[in-house]
Order: sequence, then structure tokens, then C-alpha cells
Amino acid sequence: MNPIIWWIRSSFQSVQDMGSDSLVQQLAQKPGHVLLLDVRSAAEYEVSHLEGAVRIDPDTSDVGTVVKELGLTASGPARDVVCYCTVGYRSSRLAQQLDQALSTGAQGSPGPSPSPRVYNLEGGLVKWANEGKPIVDSGGMPTPLVHPYSAVWSYLLQPEFRAKI
Repeated sequence: MNPIIWWIRSSFQSVQDMGSDSLVQQLAQKPGHVLLLDVRSAAEYEVSHLEGAVRIDPDTSDVGTVVKELGLTASGPARDVVCYCTVGYRSSRLAQQLDQALSTGAQGSPGPSPSPRVYNLEGGLVKWANEGKPIVDSGGMPTPLVHPYSAVWSYLLQPEFRAKI
């Protein structure tokens, strides 16, 4: 997993990572302060996701609308935004776009420094599941399974966590 994390970090150098243990701590200590964004397909999200996560289409191009719909404006509540996907590439791309949109006021004009801090979940759902951290299925029930995105990425998951694709 470490080479994948390194590759993603080098591809998105402006994106800050949040480790899984830090996220668990944030969620426990500050409920409602963290907005989780699942940047995967509907099929992936249906298999499993972090409880309370909002799914964002990984191919979305209108980040300004995402910012407005989620209330991520300077006047909105101050909170951290943590994006995640299978391993972190798609979520890092969205985190970078969100950070840029927030720093320009999402309108293309310079604005105040963003109130929400935007992070990528280091290692994505693969690392989270491999560490035995909780995930839920489409019905909100605990599940160990993760949609691996592709057959290649499935090898990063421990066998007992691989959903069939």
C-alpha cells in the first residue's frame, strides 16, 4: 500500500492527507464537524462506505455546485471535509478541486481563506478496511466488504474484504 500512497501524494502534492486513526479520533471527538465525501461510483458506494458519507460522482466537473450544495461556503459551518475513494486517487483529485474552489470563493474571484479544511483519507477505503475499521452497506448495516474498483486493485484488499465485481 505504501507505494500507492506515495504515488498519490506525489501526483497531488497540494492535497493534505488525514490518516485513518486521526479520522477515527475526529469522528469520535467532534461528531458533526467532519463531512465525509465518498468519491466512487454508485455501485462501489452501494457495497460499502463510511457511515454518514455523502457520495460524489468521481467524474463531476462542476465543483462550484458541489460546494454550494454541501454548504461549504465561508458563511457555512466550519468543518473538515475528508474525501475518500478506493485507494485515494479519485478522492485526491476532488480534494484538490474543492480546495481550489474554496480558496477562490467558488466563483472564480479571490476570496477569504477557506473555512473548511479539505483532506484526502490516506490509503482510502482499502487501508481503512484492512485495518478493520467500520464500514456499512447500502442498508446501513455493518459489512466487511469493499468494492475494489477493479480486479487489479482488489489485490490490495485482504481476501476476506474483497467484494465480487
